Order: sequence, then C-alpha cells, then structure tokens
Amino acid sequence: MLNGTQEGKLIISDLSKRDILDLLRVGLYELEFQYFGKYSEITFLNRIINLDELPSSDSRFSNMKQDIRQHTINNDDWDIDWVFEDERLNLTNDNDLFVKFINNIFHPLVRDEVSEWKNYLNKINEILKFDKMKLKVTKEFSGRPVYEIVAITNGGWIEDYTEELKVKFSSDYIDSQVSIMLENIESNPNVAIGKAKELMESCAKTILDELGSEYDRKMEFSPLLKLVMKELGLTANTQEKEQESGKIAAKILGNLNAIPQSMAELRNIFGDGHGKAKTFVSLPPRYARLAVGTSTTIVYFLWETYQDKHSVF
Repeated sequence: MLNGTQEGKLIISDLSKRDILDLLRVGLYELEFQYFGKYSEITFLNRIINLDELPSSDSRFSNMKQDIRQHTINNDDWDIDWVFEDERLNLTNDNDLFVKFINNIFHPLVRDEVSEWKNYLNKINEILKFDKMKLKVTKEFSGRPVYEIVAITNGGWIEDYTEELKVKFSSDYIDSQVSIMLENIESNPNVAIGKAKELMESCAKTILDELGSEYDRKMEFSPLLKLVMKELGLTANTQEKEQESGKIAAKILGNLNAIPQSMAELRNIFGDGHGKAKTFVSLPPRYARLAVGTSTTIVYFLWETYQDKHSVF
C-alpha cells in the first residue's frame, strides 16, 4: 500500500505499520510501555471499535469482548501481543482503525503520565516521518494536549519549531507572537515578517535578562542580537581557529551575524512596523516563510545554546 493521503484520508504504509507495531510489541514484552495505558485492554479497544459486535473465536462466547475477558483475564492464555495479530481487528489492513488505535494510545484519558509515553511517541514519529506524517498536538482535553496523526506539509517543520518555542519560553507574550506569526504567513505575509523580527528581539532580551546582562532596552535590533551572541560566546572571534572545526564555526557565526541586519531591513520595508503608502505591495508568502523559518531557527539555536551553557533546566 502506498503512503500519503487519498481524498483527505491518511494512508500509512504497510512498512510503517509493521515497524510501529513491532515497537509497541517490544514495549509490552520488556514491560516498558503498555499501549492501553491506564485502561484495561477491553476498555481501550472499546474506544475505537464496538467489541460486542465482533465475533468470538471461542465457541463458548458470543462476542469478542467476552472472548478477551476469558483469555486475557480469567485464563490469561493468549500471547501478550495478541492484539496486533488478531484478524478481527485486522490492524495492519484497516488503515482507519490503525490511525484511531495509535491516536488513542496517546490520548490524555488513556496515557499513563508516569510511563514512557513521550519516548514512544517520539519513536513512532521517527517512523511516520517516512510517510510524511506525525503525531501532533491538535487540541486540548481538560488542559492536556491531544495528539493525532496528521500529514506534514512542506512548512510543517516551522510549526514544529514554533510550538516547541512556546514551551521553552513559557511566556504569554511570546506565545502570542508565535501564534500571530504562523497565522499570517499565507494571508498577511508582511505581518508574519514583522513578528519574525520581534520574536528574535524578544528571545535576545529574555536571554540577556536571564544572564543579568546590562543593556539599553531601546537598543537597535542588530546591536542587540550581536550583544546576546557575544554573551553566549557565539562570535567568530571566540572560536578556536587553530582547529579546522573552529575555522568552519567562525565562518558560520560570521554569516549568522549578518542575518539580523537583513531581517531588520526586510521588516522595515515589508513588515507591519511602519506606515505604508497606498502603492505598497506585500511580498509573496514564500518570503514570509523564509523570514519565519530563519527567525525560529536562530531563536531555537540561541535558546538551546543558553540552556546548554547555563543548565537552567
């Protein structure tokens, strides 16, 4: 079966299904992760399919629910991974049921928060990426994230980065900036470009504040970014140039220093920070994606460097 989407439906490849089920099988046998979480197998499976309507493989019982209870609770004579091979569920061939099965594993009602669920979610995403899909937060349930398998668009990595930045900064203001930036890439590229520059500025000020560094709050954007890079030891002059790796790092960081100036110029001309003449023509969305992608990448790099050097978490 080919992977991808057909008429809006997610189609996971047979190879990916096999690898995901093998991963879950290992979790069961190594007593590391139970796909049914805090529920029993019967309760979990009833979330995705009506077990009362499926036949029993044991002539003594009238439906699959009774069958499962007899052979996993009363007698416990089925293999621990029976669910992955059961022909009535047919997980490997029923694509819709497979998607529901995986989605429910990580639902807040099901998952055991003290288990290895995040580790297994990440491992499953490593498999799904080959089908251009991933388990992603799509909504909340009682304040807790709900993960569902979704298709990854070409710009999906930008959304991933920005969602993670929200978590890293834990700031309502930055959350708002990120959300506005993403929402406006297609419809209002100039707004997205402006917010991309503001995100970098907010990141720089946050890091400088955390470091206790003194700086002018009204400092221009480019000097501000250069200052935070200096404080983090990310200048070309701080690299060990006698080593080849140091020379390469110096070149990269030298080029990195030029980006803030270009971002500032782009924002001044096409962003939302200044009044525009009636003849103003906005840039196409691809330029907004470039600005947002550049901004989130640099912010992620700066923040992770700060965390690494100062072990704040």
